[in-house]
Amino acid sequence: MTSDVLVMGGGATGQLAAAYLGKRFPNLKVTVVEGPRKNRPIVGESLVEVSVDFMFELGLGAYLVEKHYPKYGLTYYFKPNIDDPADRTYIVDEIPTAPQILSFQINRFTFDREVRDRNLENGVQLIDGNVMGVDLDSGGGLHVVTVQGPAGGRRMLSARWLVDASGRNRVLAKQLQLQETVKEQKNVFWFRLMNFNPEILSRIQAVKKQNRAYVPYFATHHFFGKGNWIWCIPMRSPENQPLISIGITYRRDVYPHGDVRTMEQFFECVGREHPVIVELVRSGTIVDTNYYGSYMWECRQRYSSDRWYIIGDAGDTVDPLYSVGLALSSVQIRQIAAIIQRELNGSDTKEFTKDLDTVLAAFQRSVTRDTTRLYECMGDAYQCHLRVHLAVLKLFHLGLPLVMNDYLWDPLGVKMVNRFSSLDTLEADSKKIQELIREVAANPKNRTVENFIKVQSCASMNFPYYEHLREEDIAASLSKMAFDLARLRLALLGKLGWRGLFSFNQQRALLVPFYGTKLRESRLVHMVISSSRLGIAGKNSGFTAR
Repeated sequence: MTSDVLVMGGGATGQLAAAYLGKRFPNLKVTVVEGPRKNRPIVGESLVEVSVDFMFELGLGAYLVEKHYPKYGLTYYFKPNIDDPADRTYIVDEIPTAPQILSFQINRFTFDREVRDRNLENGVQLIDGNVMGVDLDSGGGLHVVTVQGPAGGRRMLSARWLVDASGRNRVLAKQLQLQETVKEQKNVFWFRLMNFNPEILSRIQAVKKQNRAYVPYFATHHFFGKGNWIWCIPMRSPENQPLISIGITYRRDVYPHGDVRTMEQFFECVGREHPVIVELVRSGTIVDTNYYGSYMWECRQRYSSDRWYIIGDAGDTVDPLYSVGLALSSVQIRQIAAIIQRELNGSDTKEFTKDLDTVLAAFQRSVTRDTTRLYECMGDAYQCHLRVHLAVLKLFHLGLPLVMNDYLWDPLGVKMVNRFSSLDTLEADSKKIQELIREVAANPKNRTVENFIKVQSCASMNFPYYEHLREEDIAASLSKMAFDLARLRLALLGKLGWRGLFSFNQQRALLVPFYGTKLRESRLVHMVISSSRLGIAGKNSGFTAR
């Protein structure tokens, strides 16, 4: 059997890829090999704005509104006295008002089934079977996938474009030996709860600003502890009854309370830091439990000009802290569509494919590695809240504007992002300010409640930009982020007193010289990109790429 596009993997990422490619290219035949439809662990109930924008493009907007809870951002619980279980004082940071871009808390079991059913209605072919082998073609021909059905019979499937969405099976990454070792491993244990008392979550001494803009319960709740964080995500059952997903993610080398694989271990370990969560769980009935151990991995290459692509967990895993798993998958799906469109237009895709692979790795790894380092100070409320504030600032001023204006799958846009926001650049700046935060936090006077800032404010979440979401406002957004970071750096240096005067590596001005322009139309951007591509010839002509 021959298809134009063959997707290996029938989970959410695979089915969403098939849905999008089928909608974008109605003349192409799209097939999904989905494997046995058994109950498998599913995590990822909290969507973010990028994911929802993608879902709306697929026509899932009304379904999400009718069948799933709205999400009012992320709520963070920072506990200053993490060593005292009896102390219920938390610095609670909520979004300032209802978000300007919709987001949702979804029941993944019902959501995944809905996407699959829609694919069947829209002509996507679904094949029940396990992938037994892949023969990749590098000469412009068809890839061949061997599939074994439930009865044991085998069949050969051919396709021009091959998408690996096989999740933890990592079919192509293993076959091509693309896996890279991740030293700092994490474990995650989670479960769903029913018949519980949601009011228990408010039985704390909350230090926060009064909120009357939305019901605070309908957020993704994050409790931080030593080397770990805990999520609480409200959702609906298929029968429209309240459920809540609760899970703990911990970094194995810094978590001090032992392994968490069972409910008994959950009660013991979590009770040492957050008794309120234990009370919440004991008030309800456990629906199911799940566990992943050592679930972090990276992939050296995700896209190939030979027309194979690795997406989602089949390539790189992400920490669930900022709920970016499905968001990154949606970016990848759009990138693959851009490659296919370019090929259908008769253009060469080799350079474009490499550019997309580079930018995806930079975004994914900068977020994931930054989060991994955060575990080292999660039990330190002061350090943790500042680090989360930095992540919020960069996400809403850099990440979201570029994604919402299609920069990460535009030929010039992706070159510009790679030129100015490489992984090395993002990581170097992040580590530098984290060092400053550690130095400031070493002084107990700086750690008092009065010295905490608002992690999520209208300014840090870039509310003025999202009123219009215009491409020509991106430069202003980047400029504001640069000056906000400089202002924060100066404030922290001020807390160091005279020592701050000699922290020369922190004292640098930030300037974005593109204010008020559409970056892809900026003559300066075109000049920089062109000079970069000239290479040695450019240097001989008197141009230097910086």
